[in-house]
Amino acid sequence: MPDLDTLRQLARDVGEDTALKLLQIFKTDADKRIAAVRTYLQGEFDTANLRIQAHSLKGLCQTYGASEGGKAAASLEDACQGGDDADIRAKAQTVLDIIPQDVAATIQAAKSLEADNTQG
Repeated sequence: MPDLDTLRQLARDVGEDTALKLLQIFKTDADKRIAAVRTYLQGEFDTANLRIQAHSLKGLCQTYGASEGGKAAASLEDACQGGDDADIRAKAQTVLDIIPQDVAATIQAAKSLEADNTQG
């Protein structure tokens, strides 16, 4: 579930139109980093790079209110630091399962908040 307080604060800070634009940038950046996680699972780069991607995803998700995605990314970052390949692969799969849906739900929630504000 998206963090509605974060989304409301973002809209207050920058305005609703700009907030929606920033959320689209968030989605684009998150999609690139999710692709990097997929690449890791295909064996195409190392754990150090994956940890960087997980750290960035964690920050993005937390900043824009995708709280479940932020938790999944934090768990992956921790796993990378732990070095257990099976745990890393499991947490990477969890990121792929959670973050795309959480990002989409966050953007939808922001649009709903905007619609509620224009109707009220």
